[in-house]
Amino acid sequence: MGNDIKCMYFNHKFKDKPQGKQCGWVQKNLTQVNITIENLADALVYGASFKPGVLAGGNKAENWIEQQLFGLDFDNGIRIEEAYNKVISLGIMPCFMYTTFSHEEKHHKFRMIFCNNIIITDGNIRDKLQATLMGIIGGIDEVCFNRDRLFFGGKGHTVLYPNYDIRINAESIIKKYWNDEFEQYISNAKPKSKKKKDRTDAGIKNKTVDTAKERTTYENPNVKAIKEHDIEYLRKALAHDPIEFENKNEFWDYIYSELDIAELIDIDDLKSFCCVLHDDHNPSANIFTTQNGIQKYRCCSENLTLNIKQLIEVLGDFKSEYKAIQFIMNIYNLSIKESQWSIEQRENIDLMISNITLNKFKELCPQADKNIKYAKDTFLMMLSIARNNVYSEKFSNDDGEIVFYVTNKKLSEYLGKDNGQKKIDKVSKYVKMLVYHDLIRILDNDQIPKELLKNALKYTNSNKNRANFYAILSWVIQQLSTIENNGVRWKEKGYRIAGVSFDMFYRSEGFDVAASIYPQYKKKKNEYGEIIDCSTTKASDERTLKISKIILQCIQQKGYCTEKEVVYILGNKYRYEINETQIKRSLNEIMDLYGLKKVKANEALKEQYHIKSEGYPNIIIEDIT
Repeated sequence: MGNDIKCMYFNHKFKDKPQGKQCGWVQKNLTQVNITIENLADALVYGASFKPGVLAGGNKAENWIEQQLFGLDFDNGIRIEEAYNKVISLGIMPCFMYTTFSHEEKHHKFRMIFCNNIIITDGNIRDKLQATLMGIIGGIDEVCFNRDRLFFGGKGHTVLYPNYDIRINAESIIKKYWNDEFEQYISNAKPKSKKKKDRTDAGIKNKTVDTAKERTTYENPNVKAIKEHDIEYLRKALAHDPIEFENKNEFWDYIYSELDIAELIDIDDLKSFCCVLHDDHNPSANIFTTQNGIQKYRCCSENLTLNIKQLIEVLGDFKSEYKAIQFIMNIYNLSIKESQWSIEQRENIDLMISNITLNKFKELCPQADKNIKYAKDTFLMMLSIARNNVYSEKFSNDDGEIVFYVTNKKLSEYLGKDNGQKKIDKVSKYVKMLVYHDLIRILDNDQIPKELLKNALKYTNSNKNRANFYAILSWVIQQLSTIENNGVRWKEKGYRIAGVSFDMFYRSEGFDVAASIYPQYKKKKNEYGEIIDCSTTKASDERTLKISKIILQCIQQKGYCTEKEVVYILGNKYRYEINETQIKRSLNEIMDLYGLKKVKANEALKEQYHIKSEGYPNIIIEDIT
C-alpha cells in the first residue's frame, strides 16, 4: 500500500513551540505537498508543522478541498498508553503518534494521527469522521475539529506506535460509532453570525449604558417565566394550538422533533448568543439540530448539551421529572388521550416488568426464565416501548392486546448497542427467542390494525424493510403455562441463540412453527413466479447433508461424534462460522432422521467410547432407548 499522502506542510524544525509572529510565519509558509507518512512522522518529532486538510486559495477552513490524514490532540492528562489502548479496543488504529513540545512525564501531551483508506473530498463526510473520532475517544481539544487546524510538531525525536500502512475506513467508523451528540463539534465550528441584535427589540433603550451592564439589567421574559414556573405567561407568549396525542411515544416524538428551543427562550440568532443558564457576557451558546431532527441547546463554556426537556428542567430548577413534563404539557397546550382500556394495558405491562425485575418470573416459569437469561434486557425494553405505545382501542388487535412496532435497528439503539450489523442481528435473535416462548407475538399483515400499518409504512422504503409489529399478551395462568411449556421444548430441542433462524425452526419443528416466528418471510416465489411456502435453501441442504455424513461416519468408526469434529473436518470446505451455525440449525433434524441423541459424556460413557479428553464433552451417539 502506498504511503504518499497530500497535506499542508512546513519543513522548518522548531526546537520549542512557535510563539507570536512565528505562528504567522508558519501559516504563510505552509505549502501543499506529497509526502510519505514515514517522512512526515520523522519530521514532526523534530519540530516540523503541518495541516491534515489540504487548502487551496488561502489558509482558512473555507479553502479546504480534500483530506486523508486526521489528527487528535490530547492535552487533558490522559497517558499515552491508555489512549492508544482505548482506540485499539474500538477497532481503530492510528498510523503514528508523537509527543508535543509541552509534553512532560507527569502530564502527557501528544497527538494521534490516522490515515483514511481514500482521499475525502466531501466536506460533510470529513466533518462527520472528525467529529466521530473526537466523540468516541473523548477528552480531545475541540479546536482539532477545524478544517484548517494547524498541528505543530514536537521535540520527542521518537515516533510512537508507527504503523504507516494502517488505514481507517470513514464510512464504517461513522456507521458504527456516530452519535447525535457529536453534532456539537460540527455546529461549534461553523462561523458565528456577525449580525448584532437590534437593541430596541430586546427592550433596551438607553444607548449610553455600558454593554455589560445592559446584559445584567435585561432579563429575557420567556426565560424569567420558565424560572418562575409562570404557565399563563408562556401559554400566551407561545400561543400553541392544543394537540391531543394517541400515546406517549407520539408525545415524545413531537416534543423533541417539533418544539422550537429558540422560540421557547426567545432567541433570534441560533448560532451564537449569551447562555441563559449562567451570567454570560461573551456569547458561548448555540442551538443545533441533530441528523435525527432533534434540537439541542449547547453551552460551550460549561460543556453542556441539553434537549428541550432538560433545558426546562435546569432553567426551572425542577426537582421532579413528572412536574417538568406537566409544565411542558401546560405551556404548549398538549395532552395524551387516556381511556380505561389504556390504563388497564399499562397496568398489565407494569406487572410484567415488576415480575421480571423482582425475579418473580423465575418462580412462575423456571425453565423459560433460564432460557431467556440474556434476552431479559431486550424483553424489558420491548415492554417499555409497548407501554409508551398504548394507543386507543382502535389500535389493538382482535383480542384487545397492545400492538406496537419497532425496527431491530431502533431496538438496538434503545438498548445502548452500537449500530453494527452484528449487534443488530444479536438483538433480532433475542427477539425471535422471545417470540418462540410466546412472551411476545410477531404479527402478520392481516393481524395488524390498518392505521398502524399505514403509520409504519410511512417510515420505510418498502413493505419488506418495514418495522415488525408485535403484540403483548397478559400473563394469565393459561398464558404462563404456554410460556413454560415452550421453554421446556426449547431446552429439549437443544436450541442455541447462535443458530436461531427460519432454517433452524423449519428443520426441527416444521413450516408452521418457523412461519409463526418469521411471518414476513414465510412465502416466496419459485422459478415459475408462483407464490409458495418458504423452505430451506439449496446451500443449507447441501451443508446439512455433508454434516450428516460426517456424524454417521464418526459414529460408525468409534461410536460417537462431537460438533467440534464436524467443524474441523468441514474446515476445508466452509468457513468455521458457517459450519458452526449450520450445525446449530440442522442438528435436531439430523438426530431425528437417523435416530441419534446428544448427551453429556459421564465417566461410564467416557470409558465405553475410550474418550481421553479432560472434562465431560457433549457427544452425539445412537439413541437405542
